[in-house]
Amino acid sequence: MSAKLIAVESVFKKQRDMLDMLGERQFIMSAHLIARDDFGFLYSVDLQKLARLDLVKNNLNQLVNDGFKVTKRTYKGKELLEITSKETFETLTVSFIENLLVASYTHTLLEKSIDQYQTPVQGRDLQFLEILREVRQQDLFRLYVNHNYLQQFYTCFSNESSSLIAALSEHVTFSGFHVSVQNDELLIAQGYATGDAVLGSLITAMDHAGTGSIDATTILPDETALYFCMGFDDFAGVHNTFYELLEKQHPELVTQYNTNRKTLEDFLKIDLQQDFYSWVDDEIAFAKANIPNATEKDGLALIFKTKNTEDAIAGLDKIRGQIRKRTPAKFKTVAYRVYDINYLDIKGFFKLILGKLFKDIEKPYYVVLDDFVVFSNSPKTLKLYIDRYLDQKTLAQNDYYRDFVDHFSNSSNVFLYINTNELSDAAQPSLTLDTRGELKKNEDFYTQFTQLGLELKANGNLFYSKLAIHYDADYDAEALRAERRSQSGTTSDQDAVLAKDTVFTIPDIFPDDFTAAFYEKKYGNGKVRYKVYLRDASPHGRFNEYYPDGALKISGRYKKGKQTGLWKAYEPDGELFYKERF
Repeated sequence: MSAKLIAVESVFKKQRDMLDMLGERQFIMSAHLIARDDFGFLYSVDLQKLARLDLVKNNLNQLVNDGFKVTKRTYKGKELLEITSKETFETLTVSFIENLLVASYTHTLLEKSIDQYQTPVQGRDLQFLEILREVRQQDLFRLYVNHNYLQQFYTCFSNESSSLIAALSEHVTFSGFHVSVQNDELLIAQGYATGDAVLGSLITAMDHAGTGSIDATTILPDETALYFCMGFDDFAGVHNTFYELLEKQHPELVTQYNTNRKTLEDFLKIDLQQDFYSWVDDEIAFAKANIPNATEKDGLALIFKTKNTEDAIAGLDKIRGQIRKRTPAKFKTVAYRVYDINYLDIKGFFKLILGKLFKDIEKPYYVVLDDFVVFSNSPKTLKLYIDRYLDQKTLAQNDYYRDFVDHFSNSSNVFLYINTNELSDAAQPSLTLDTRGELKKNEDFYTQFTQLGLELKANGNLFYSKLAIHYDADYDAEALRAERRSQSGTTSDQDAVLAKDTVFTIPDIFPDDFTAAFYEKKYGNGKVRYKVYLRDASPHGRFNEYYPDGALKISGRYKKGKQTGLWKAYEPDGELFYKERF
């Protein structure tokens, strides 16, 4: 965006003369998707008075630098000036529409702007006009988002789909913010959002249900990259009200939901209202933690605050028991530290209950922590939650987070928190190659915008919105990464020299899938570092560890999680180094 603005400035000889000629005017810049993986910008300035319009129009040729050539053509009766660089051949197209000066480096955007002027669509959208009326304060700038294109914009940066982006694109139509600056370190944006019939039903239901607390941070790990929560007085109440209202707008969606729910309840012989909905309290949260070397779905968690943990455990035990009776899945609960990690083998369960936003949580593991039930696809994610909770390294205990979140209410209908640097690291596997390159090139700049928060509160048929972005000029992302690597004891692929007293000290093995037959860990070059067979999620059977070049390093066996029998260690050249019997 800034590169294109600098390019516009380079067209003109004396920028000061151009600015003086324009005067203090409203400047509008909009971003538009022009290809599957690219977008362009349209710029417009309201010249207001016809005399000033003629002054700019008649003197535009004299203001252009010598390195540019100016040509003219017409489109639907409007004159287009094409200012082309003799060096790069990049063309800035300029036109005057009534009292507006409009320009773009993508000529089709300017032509579509003329089409829009002659046959208005966006300018007559009642929901967009409602957002314009609500957001008209004169702050630093105003920002408007057309959510219909949000999903398409997202694909410019990511190879993976996002349930959150998909939901925002499908159900939110427009949002608008007026933006101000506080103390040179905080951008505050306040405004409103509107949506389709589904969102409208949800807003009304939440408006009736009231707000909920933001408490899940007491069990979220310090490495949380994204935290999204919904709050209400009572989940069962807002759930029932939402579907009652939705039935008036989209009865077919409610019929489908009721059919799927009845099928599930009849098959498992359960009652979702009694066994699940009844124990959910005033907060449901979705979180993504930054776990090193994780896959796209690792680090994801779905969190329910409970009214009573005993009721929650009883309800989940009943559901899990019914699943085991009716499916071939066999799974033994695994204890980690002082907590039990369980498995709920039922695909699409949360998509049915909460919609497509939570479809990425499939066949989840779960653990009960404090007043919360935490579900995740990955037991390693739950291990991180347990470790950080017991070690008192949660988001709620992070002073940096607490100072930032003080700018928001203690309760809301929807709250979103993003640690931008944690999310940048966690999202690397899903980003396009170009996006990764851009992030690396601009790291010194974007890493200083360290935290983002968004709060939504139901207000009639709109969501009142508040957005805050924290700017920290002293933030050193690389130093913090180095500190974390040092604390975690991360080593390179080149191992330390073999020592007889430590060679058979194997780090704790915690598999990604408790139902798997074996677990393996790989080096950065893709070769297997070690492989061990499992039974009931514990090492049981052959264990082999390898050097980075694939040569065997250690061989031995486990029995029910403990080393047993004869273990052997080898030099990189294959010579036996040491052996020991367990």
